[in-house]
Amino acid sequence: MKYEVFARIRPGEELIHVGNVDAPDDKIVKTYARTTFDEEDWDRMIAVPRAEIVEVAGKQKAESPPRSTQ
Repeated sequence: MKYEVFARIRPGEELIHVGNVDAPDDKIVKTYARTTFDEEDWDRMIAVPRAEIVEVAGKQKAESPPRSTQ
């Protein structure tokens, strides 16, 4: 499963998208995300399953494949 990872360096700052990781489940993604994005001393880091992201606005190009429902 693909997860999008968001993090912040200091308390009170906004979370920023730092990348994504593939992991088999929510428990393992914690280790994968910490290991993959260990270049900073993050105050907070979260991982969101890509399939759970809700698109609010935007236009897809006609040639784009449909989103996966995994």
